Amino acid sequence: MEKTNLTAYQKVAKAAFIAWPPYLTEEDSDKKVRTESFEELESQCWAKSSVESAALGIAKTLNLNEEETVEFCARVLYGPADAKIFEIVRSKFTAFSYDQILDVLAAIHDKWVVSNSSEKVFAKKVAKGQLRQYAPLELIGFNEVESDLLFLKPVLEAIGVSVDLNTLKAAYHARVAEYMESKAITSIDTLTSLIAQGRGYYPTLPEELALRLAPEISTVSEQIVENWRTKDAETFQLYQARQVLTLKKSESGE
Repeated sequence: MEKTNLTAYQKVAKAAFIAWPPYLTEEDSDKKVRTESFEELESQCWAKSSVESAALGIAKTLNLNEEETVEFCARVLYGPADAKIFEIVRSKFTAFSYDQILDVLAAIHDKWVVSNSSEKVFAKKVAKGQLRQYAPLELIGFNEVESDLLFLKPVLEAIGVSVDLNTLKAAYHARVAEYMESKAITSIDTLTSLIAQGRGYYPTLPEELALRLAPEISTVSEQIVENWRTKDAETFQLYQARQVLTLKKSESGE
């Protein structure tokens, strides 16, 4: 008997079970997502919120109407994989740019920040040294962006859009360079001053989370730079180049 196509959500769950504990094989993960219910899968991979954010981000980018958005999100989560809505969505664009893909990834990340802003989760992030994750897409490093791609790729595939990782990385670092320029990030001090603005620089932050972060601003900026240094060399190079340029201007009296 021929296997039925997996839904976008099932593809995400399958990838999650392979990439995260319990680190299933491709065969075991495929069998799992084909035999267990949506509720059973969700209780183990907790991917619904991020997958739904991906679908909503795409719907917003393509200006889907309310009815189309509801149907698109439902079929992404629950199938079938060949639902007519995917053809309708494909007809809404001739190309899906990498800037648009980054916009959707930003929406996924923003939703994660809101959903993980409780005091309990915040305490875990403090203990793990991961407060840097409570920053905008442009500051979290491509390593974090690539992790969120797990939730987005299957949804894009459902509408016929593929993602080249190298092209996405180049587009991300172009966005980071523009962000650093617009926010005048030239040192750890200027980065700290920016983050100190809380919701002023990152409106997505819930008010209570912004208050929790306020005493940790220096830690956040230090973690961001360290993440660049160890896991996103391109962003770290952009940051270093801006430091050097600023120093040269200062020495020349500009």
